[in-house]
Amino acid sequence: MKERLSRLEAELAKLREENEKLRARGKGDPPPFVKPASRGGKKPGRKPGHPPANRPLPAHADQEQTLTLTHCPHCGTRLSEPVEERVRYVEDLVPPRVQVTRYRIRRYFCPRCGKLVERKPFDVLPGHRLGIRLMAWVVYLREELRLPVNLIQRHLERAGVRVSQGEIEHITSRVAEELGSLYRSYREALRCGEVVNIDETGMRVEGRNWWLWGGVSKRPATVMFQVDRRRSSQVVEELLGEGFSGVVGSDFYPAYNVREGKKQRCWAHLLRATRKLGSEEGIKLHQELKGIWEEASRWVAEERNRAPPQEWEEWARGWEERVVELAQRDWKDPECGRIAKRLLKHRGELFTFVVCPGVEGTNNLAERVLRPYVVRRKISGGHRSRAGAKKHEVLMSVLATCRLRGEDFLAMVTTALQAAVASAR
Repeated sequence: MKERLSRLEAELAKLREENEKLRARGKGDPPPFVKPASRGGKKPGRKPGHPPANRPLPAHADQEQTLTLTHCPHCGTRLSEPVEERVRYVEDLVPPRVQVTRYRIRRYFCPRCGKLVERKPFDVLPGHRLGIRLMAWVVYLREELRLPVNLIQRHLERAGVRVSQGEIEHITSRVAEELGSLYRSYREALRCGEVVNIDETGMRVEGRNWWLWGGVSKRPATVMFQVDRRRSSQVVEELLGEGFSGVVGSDFYPAYNVREGKKQRCWAHLLRATRKLGSEEGIKLHQELKGIWEEASRWVAEERNRAPPQEWEEWARGWEERVVELAQRDWKDPECGRIAKRLLKHRGELFTFVVCPGVEGTNNLAERVLRPYVVRRKISGGHRSRAGAKKHEVLMSVLATCRLRGEDFLAMVTTALQAAVASAR
């Protein structure tokens, strides 16, 4: 009780001090969360004598024009032959314009089949009036640029095309359907990955709480999302499959504890949790853990390639023993005790990145692929239907994988639609 009383009195004194600071602050001062502007006195821009960073010249020219003069534009004197020539490039944008094609389709009677036959157009899906290039452009605006439906309507109206909001959603659903086989191939590729980082974030579907799971692998470069109402280890098993033998990178959420095999827990999450500890013990715990993390990261970046693989295990074991010794101290702060239990429980999963090349010590890779959806969720608020959530898991997977592989998402969608047209002919 005395220890608890002293701790509460210290917290009360700290709160009183913060309250006095807030009262003493002037009305014109910025709030505490605003970072002060740097006062270094340096002028922005490059320093004198630095080589310029000019815009690179275009690799090609779509058209070429020759500009000539017959009279001086200043005094009107007639000019003779030019004495030199200068080349100048101008890059400009051609406003989008709808292209309407009217097909005159000749129909023939087949005496053997007893049917009327005709040749199908090659640039439109059956049952659609909008061409595949326009459909791919709508999906590009909706998914990669994250434009709302009403702004897509306004953009297309500028080009001379009027579409309803329902038709835009129908286009995205049809494209997601055509990309279904590609999405399933991503699942198989993810299960063959050497290292897979997984993370999850909340989402709203039909006004209820669902979860968006994201798995990413660099070898092979693949990103796959899965929308699910569960936040359990069953989803992890479905993502990775039974035969997965790689390393799983994740945070400390219990859903990742069930699966056996090599794991790498996220040091960023661990240090973020210890950074919030306000007691003296918490500050000391955070500083010592941060020192171990920085030392191990520096060794991996600078020394591991010069050391034989036999030493990698020894270095990892040494840092693991230091973490165990740190966790077994007699911590008075209950929050420090909670972190200590986590360290002991996952001590064999903190330094996998030391002994396994290609494994990162943090789960930032999975968090980065989820970030675009988090931004989109703040704008839209969620999905109105399960079908809408399911189609976006396909489109987001293709988009994120294209980014990771350096591929063109618009070209990928166009190719998929061209294949669908060819198979329907």
